[in-house]
Amino acid sequence: MTYANSLFQRLCLIAAAAAASAWVQAPDAAAQTAQGVLYDCDMSPSRRNEFWISTKIGFVLLDTGAVVISDGVTLAYGVGTAPGTLLRNTDREIRVSWQLEGGLRQRRDREVIFPNAEYTATISKPSNRITVRGKLPGHRSSFSGRGQCVMRAG
Repeated sequence: MTYANSLFQRLCLIAAAAAASAWVQAPDAAAQTAQGVLYDCDMSPSRRNEFWISTKIGFVLLDTGAVVISDGVTLAYGVGTAPGTLLRNTDREIRVSWQLEGGLRQRRDREVIFPNAEYTATISKPSNRITVRGKLPGHRSSFSGRGQCVMRAG
């Protein structure tokens, strides 16, 4: 395993913790007292998707309808967590979307250009299986991954 892969895996492992931390440190009192659920998801991205789909993704869904996502990609983009939009929440599934704003970022001793990225995740409530799809606006290719989540109520 190379240093870059080792570092990336460590970042992925702390992603769910970052999402849970954002839940606890919410800026407004309503969000701090809100009840919610953390979905701690282990993903199996294909080798060609391994940067765009993290091996670990954390989703916090608050009863207020707020959604917070954290994974290796949000950490690499330097934002830590990303606000999401709850698209669907039924007895059978949860569907959320989020966007990452690209731009020029300082990484160690160089500047790196990150593209905008758009994601949608669907979690099956009966099985806790997850499918994540993403794309870079303006590019034809898309990426996806599947995994399994553990639900943790708070």
